[in-house]
Amino acid sequence: MDTMKTLYLLLLVSLSFNVLAQKSNNITKINKQKHLDDLPSASGVEIINDQIYVIGDDSPYLYQLDSDFSVIDKTLITGNDSTSNGRVPKAIKSDFESMASYHLENDILIAVVSSGSKEVTRDTIHLISLLKKEILFSKNIRPLFDVIRKKASFSETDEINIEALAINKTNVFMMQRGNNNENIIMSFDKDNFLNYITTNDNKVPEFKIYRFSLPSLDNTISGFSGACILPDNSGLLFTASLEATTDAYSDGEILGSYIGVIKFDNLENGILSTELITKENKPLKTKLEGITVKTMDKNKATVIAVSDNDDGTSRIFEIEIDFKLLFNK
Repeated sequence: MDTMKTLYLLLLVSLSFNVLAQKSNNITKINKQKHLDDLPSASGVEIINDQIYVIGDDSPYLYQLDSDFSVIDKTLITGNDSTSNGRVPKAIKSDFESMASYHLENDILIAVVSSGSKEVTRDTIHLISLLKKEILFSKNIRPLFDVIRKKASFSETDEINIEALAINKTNVFMMQRGNNNENIIMSFDKDNFLNYITTNDNKVPEFKIYRFSLPSLDNTISGFSGACILPDNSGLLFTASLEATTDAYSDGEILGSYIGVIKFDNLENGILSTELITKENKPLKTKLEGITVKTMDKNKATVIAVSDNDDGTSRIFEIEIDFKLLFNK
């Protein structure tokens, strides 16, 4: 069995109105935000060539947004486009919960992954060409989900619920959201993973497992919900949210969200935290589902994050993080 490592949350985002009495440390702030009426259930976000791409867990489309957060185009990524009020019904939705991009020769591909939380409808990974605006590869990865369950020693009632994906030059990271079970990360060799996805090879690639202990609130454990690679390849930037539900299928009361950093060269150490507040100096009570970096230097990063409102709409945020203050906290 792979070496298990316990990792801890690094950046704390506000959870409830009880933190109003606390003094802000100004490590993070929201520059702007927008309500997206025409984009349901946002669950992942990427910035590519100054364009923002977003998926929704009950939408059949990959959306393209401009810098003003307006939808300017969309690409169909599943044959299941039977929608009601713009949403695919829960019983048959693909549950696209994670996405990541990478370069392939003269093209950029976006990988979109179903959560795996339900067999048949939530089993697929798609690779979408931005050049051709079409799917190049699709594969049922239930065998991969089954191996994850076995290797991570899930109980019979523990469910697969992949909520985040990130790709750098050497590795692919899949993040399992903990509902009744632990939050874990699977790390794959990039070439082996892509060979598995883009060929008829059905041998599941080897992977390492890292286990995380994330905070809880009101007996609810926070769970991974989105991730991206930091531009300097120093680590993962992730979101984790708190939702009062005991399974991967049902929605629950939204209790709050976290943003965190995991440094690749410092997996065992470095526990940092901060609260995320709005411009009105009030805590943000939302379910962050995806995050990507817009700009970054050694001191600051500007990120784009999306949230699922659980009502057929979404919200998108531009958030500034002061890394200098964070790592000297």
